[in-house]
Amino acid sequence: MPADPGGPCIVHAQGRKDLEKKREALDKQIRTTTALIEQARKEQRVTQEQLQLLESQIQAREALIRAMNGELRQVDGKIQEDQAMVVSLQEDLATLKEEYARMLQFAYRNRSSYDRMSYLFAASSFQQAYKRSRYLDQIAAQRTRQAKLIEETRLEIEARLNGLKEQRAEKSRIMAQEQAEKQKLAADRNGQQSALSTLRKEEGRLKETQRKQQKQRNDLDAAIRKAIEESLKPKAKPAAKGGSAPASTGKLDLTLTPEAKELNADFEKNKGKLPWPVEKGVITSRFGKQPHPVLPGITIENNGIDITTEKGSGVRALFRGEVSSVIVIPGAGKAVILSHGAYRTVYSNLREVSVAKGQKVDTKQTVGSVLTDDTGSIAHIEVWKITADGLVKVDPGPWLVR
Repeated sequence: MPADPGGPCIVHAQGRKDLEKKREALDKQIRTTTALIEQARKEQRVTQEQLQLLESQIQAREALIRAMNGELRQVDGKIQEDQAMVVSLQEDLATLKEEYARMLQFAYRNRSSYDRMSYLFAASSFQQAYKRSRYLDQIAAQRTRQAKLIEETRLEIEARLNGLKEQRAEKSRIMAQEQAEKQKLAADRNGQQSALSTLRKEEGRLKETQRKQQKQRNDLDAAIRKAIEESLKPKAKPAAKGGSAPASTGKLDLTLTPEAKELNADFEKNKGKLPWPVEKGVITSRFGKQPHPVLPGITIENNGIDITTEKGSGVRALFRGEVSSVIVIPGAGKAVILSHGAYRTVYSNLREVSVAKGQKVDTKQTVGSVLTDDTGSIAHIEVWKITADGLVKVDPGPWLVR
């Protein structure tokens, strides 16, 4: 019988679709990283950021190769499934043909008794003649159905065989692509080792850069904390006539307006769906403590994520909100803080700012342009949450769409 089109085929199709989608995303990421690495090479500089781009490139290629292996396993499984189905269909076809041949042989041997008119007129009654007529029609219909079933099975086998040819061609194509990616991966690793060797020769400069960057991180942290706390302090009530203004309590005002509560809830609902703050970029430093990529024994604590992007790129709001502060960090450009209820998103290392305090902004609206210095063009993004226990830094990574 012809194969049931449902079942495992649907599962395979869904699995292949997911793997292909993942591969497309990784391809896009690799193209972006490659362009950024080439940009650094054209400027004839080897930086810590370039090393981290190469590391990101290697991780993406390894993930791409794993995705390709998954696709190959899917194709192999489908090929084996279809090969087994072809064998089964061929056996069914042989059985159908044998049964049809027996029908024809039986009809031929008994052809004299199947003379329709004589067979009907030999009936003893009209009712018997009617039954004989029905019987002859049923035999003819059965032969027609059997012939149709044979043709359908033959066409199904033909379709399966054509599908096998396409799947084998697809398998060859993926294997060739996988081999090419493995060669590129080897080249990336060589490039990484070369960059690492070059940077290790500049240990003194890197240590000085690290000290400078750590100071900038501390200054940014203090400025963000101060700006958020200032925006949350209860406004002093005007003094009564002839009296003095009441003293500030120094406590943070955690009260949210109905509008701010709604915004806060919408922000939380969109975790994992927030757009990237740059059109093209690669995360080159993630949230939290991590070892320095070159200097042994030195740990970097990142309060957010660093995204290496193209020179002069616009930096965009992760979500709609209001500009609560615009601050300047000496030697490290400018920063914009957006309010989203109890959350604050911070966009720093900006050369220029295109929004002002108190301004409403929409999701993906440009808030400024990235600053480019001797380390590259890096957008630094942070997420803070205001709680009853104080200000909490949140990893922005899981909030961004993947």
